[in-house]
Amino acid sequence: MLMALSQTACSQGETETGEETAAETEAVSAETEETRLTPDIPETADYNGDEIRFLHWQHPEWIGSIRDCRDLDAEALTGEAINDAVFNRNTYVEENYNVEIVLENRSIHSFNKDVHTAVQSGDNTYDVVYPILLYMNELCIGGDLANLMDVPHIDFTKPWWDRNAVQSMSIGGYLPAVASSINVNDKDATTAIAFNKQLAADNNLPDLYTTVEEGKWTIDLLREYADTCNVDLNGDGTMTVDDRYGFLGGNDVIYAFYYGSGQLMVTKDTDDMFQFTYGTERDINVTQKVYDLMQEDWFFNHHKHTDTSDDFYRILFETGHGLFYWMRLDDVTAMRESDADFGILPTPKYDEAQEQYWSVLSPYTTGILSIPVTTAGEQLEEVGLILEAMAAYSHYTLIPAYVDESLKTKYSRDEQSASMMDIIMENRLIDPMMVYNFGKFRDEFIQFGNKANLSIASTIQQKQKSVDQDVAKKSESIMAFAER
Repeated sequence: MLMALSQTACSQGETETGEETAAETEAVSAETEETRLTPDIPETADYNGDEIRFLHWQHPEWIGSIRDCRDLDAEALTGEAINDAVFNRNTYVEENYNVEIVLENRSIHSFNKDVHTAVQSGDNTYDVVYPILLYMNELCIGGDLANLMDVPHIDFTKPWWDRNAVQSMSIGGYLPAVASSINVNDKDATTAIAFNKQLAADNNLPDLYTTVEEGKWTIDLLREYADTCNVDLNGDGTMTVDDRYGFLGGNDVIYAFYYGSGQLMVTKDTDDMFQFTYGTERDINVTQKVYDLMQEDWFFNHHKHTDTSDDFYRILFETGHGLFYWMRLDDVTAMRESDADFGILPTPKYDEAQEQYWSVLSPYTTGILSIPVTTAGEQLEEVGLILEAMAAYSHYTLIPAYVDESLKTKYSRDEQSASMMDIIMENRLIDPMMVYNFGKFRDEFIQFGNKANLSIASTIQQKQKSVDQDVAKKSESIMAFAER
């Protein structure tokens, strides 16, 4: 929406000579201000100092890192864009509605059990919970999460709620979780590609940003360029971490590139019910293409190395050991102190016939907003209003701070990466398969790249029945709870 407003301002504000008058500038500014949407809630209310308590997942190994929760609480203004946007948002909401926003983090190893135990005992201590996507299905199936469609004051037609998340996460009208402008953690978990600009220049590659904008950035083109940069630097005849690869990746590439084709494994029927539809000719062709890519000598799979840490893998890219680098957007911030001159690209398309680029949220590094069923009655109405206020305020403050000041300006290395960031953020996917792991197919699919002589068609044939049965079983459990 902000991009459209900017383009409208440019077209309406220019005279025939390309100059803009003061009157036109004022008119455009007024139009832009009027277009800013406001939530359909009271501007103020007095909730007598109530605490709005958030419980957020936390990985013990990521405490204090960029993957730790940084979008729900800020103690003071520090001059850092995201921190200050969070602080100002919370201050605005707390003062306007006389509430206190409280955050508690909980290890992913005990999170689901603790939430389930609290719900079963009727404990309503926590108003909002953020389970990690990887394990969220346990709470959905267990009947622990409220239907967000029924929460007063939340308006999913507004732009501060992620429309793709609403569409993919709902089942039979029941919505257990959603992404929103309240958070940047899910944006950090969005997959993308970085490239080493010096290596691209040394190998006479064309302007990759132009390639993306022309719709020509595809898996085949990535393969072609990656092959030109594979070099056995030490001349020992074996590719090791001391050499240079065309593509630094991991097991995640198989699902990131599959979803980059715009396909989903689990879709909806006319009743908004899940159905396993993976296995079309295009699905198999896409998967085969990515699988073949991952078998190339120039593909470095860091999950096959003795050190599988993301830090080790990222440093390989920072030190010039790869032309392309599969990443999540949190890596852009993680590389802020690096001397590496890199650019940012969306996940490549399957082919040029594909209409647009797509990105997927990694289930390993993010969670999205949920409300436990113990938040009910007047408490639920209050929480709904506060969440709507937080989301609306964040949409025009926190998200611009994240995208414009952090990713586009402060941490990325060039202006062109800014337009790439818009493409990446515009179309993001969450597949129910990534959340519910039907028939454990998610886990198996992510390991496809490690299999020798993989036959995708026969694998699907073997798994179809068990996946379909699990879809039916989990859907029945969810709807039995949702219909109560």
